[in-house]
Amino acid sequence: MIIIPRDGAEGWLVNEPPPSNFDQAVYQKKIDQIVGSKDGRPIIKLAWAPEEFRWWPIRVDEEEPKGYVFPIFHAYTTAQGELVAAPRWVLLERIEPAQYAPTPQFWESKRYQFDDGSLWDLTGPVPDEKYIELRCHSHHDGICCACIGTTCECGIEYAHCWGRYAEPDEYLLNWIRKKNWEAQRDRDVQPDADARYFSAPQGQADYKSEIVNRQEQQKEDRRKYNDYMLDHWERKPHSTVSPTRA
Repeated sequence: MIIIPRDGAEGWLVNEPPPSNFDQAVYQKKIDQIVGSKDGRPIIKLAWAPEEFRWWPIRVDEEEPKGYVFPIFHAYTTAQGELVAAPRWVLLERIEPAQYAPTPQFWESKRYQFDDGSLWDLTGPVPDEKYIELRCHSHHDGICCACIGTTCECGIEYAHCWGRYAEPDEYLLNWIRKKNWEAQRDRDVQPDADARYFSAPQGQADYKSEIVNRQEQQKEDRRKYNDYMLDHWERKPHSTVSPTRA
């Protein structure tokens, strides 16, 4: 998929190296002090986006496996077909094996998919560990795009503005503290629960509540619309009468 570069991204390099004046290891220790680690590995990992890759999907028996070479934070594709990742610091969240591969069969059942007449290998063999995207750290100044702050809301995922470079700071640590506080109090957060049997009663209840609230809002919107149309007809009855057919 070709993504048109934004905000000067055409000047970014393939596999661009991280800034040499930032100590990633020191900052990672600060994160570990907040959320901890598991088996000597971080639960939340600070990473340089161009160094993070996912499996490149292939057509089985039609293409040779390329491996983990597709940039997770793909920003755009050059005219030569090279994939460029956004040169930004990102946070990744660890997923425990019980969540993504409680058994080899569980992983394999989600690995393949038929599409466009071909069998696709979407995820490759089960990995030793798995991290997923949590947050891209940057700031938007209203010039790079119309947004102001740390989040871009003017484009779809991976086709949005990547903002200005921002060094990981205390603001990001406070964001991590907030997310960790929320996770500690969420009964549905069970990292080691077997994905085959895991249920999220609190999440299900929240979803049900959201649906009910949405339905109530729709009813209220319809009532307001009906009241508006009735009032409009009483004031200007002829404007809402359907024209008489000849």
